[in-house]
Amino acid sequence: MLRSSLRQFIRTAPSATTRNTIVDYSDIESLKKVLNDNLVDTVISTLFVTESAPQVNLIHAAEASPYTKRFIPSIWGIPYSRAQVGERKMQIGQAKLEAIDALENTSLEYTSFYVGYFLDYWGHPRVKTHQLQFVIAVDMEHSRAAIPGKGDTPVTFTHTFDVAEYVAASLDLPKWGKESYIIGESVTWNEFVRIAEEVKGEKFKVTHDELDLLLSGKITELPSHPAMYGVMPKDQLQALGATFGVWSEEGLYHLQPSETLNQVFPEIKARTVREVLYAGWHQGN
Repeated sequence: MLRSSLRQFIRTAPSATTRNTIVDYSDIESLKKVLNDNLVDTVISTLFVTESAPQVNLIHAAEASPYTKRFIPSIWGIPYSRAQVGERKMQIGQAKLEAIDALENTSLEYTSFYVGYFLDYWGHPRVKTHQLQFVIAVDMEHSRAAIPGKGDTPVTFTHTFDVAEYVAASLDLPKWGKESYIIGESVTWNEFVRIAEEVKGEKFKVTHDELDLLLSGKITELPSHPAMYGVMPKDQLQALGATFGVWSEEGLYHLQPSETLNQVFPEIKARTVREVLYAGWHQGN
């Protein structure tokens, strides 16, 4: 497991089956040496990228290593176009697209995983996760919701632990496609709120953010948002939440591929929205 700093290393304690190595993502030669020294066949990137350089450098290092043949870039979301990213001025999305462009110019076999929203955010903190809390649309703790648009468009949700199972299984596939899809469950935001109300046994205070508001880069502030501003300033959270809202309403978060890893590996059962919310918020738990 490659870490960019001692602080990040300390925050994620090594387990009995992993070894943490602190690396400099600006130094391609040192990255290549780490890959070579550890005989790394497949790189699975989970970098949080706000600029493309760290991940692109890792791609160049993997291409230069005689041992590395496969690469999974840090995408973990939805497919979108350059035009869509440019329209929303989404730096994170631009960095991800640049990573895919870099992979296209290598001999590495790669696949981008598309999973929709991480379902972890709505089970936090009682459902185990390694994700930091990020409240989107539905604030489970405070029984509040600010639904993007009308809320009738299906949205795909998948828990990261289920993603990990499918990723691990896919490593044994003899060939990868350029895209790999994992579907936990697809429900509308309105359905999500109804499930949340049933699980908690109380009505939520619900508002709807009109598309014009979202297009202006704004969202309704939920009670859990201020606690997040130390990690992501309010203006950035508003802009990112607005982009997610626009794309949810436009259907980008409704993943409907012709084939999913759920079909390839039917023995793996992804958790549903209700299962995660029940584990995280039902009063009897």
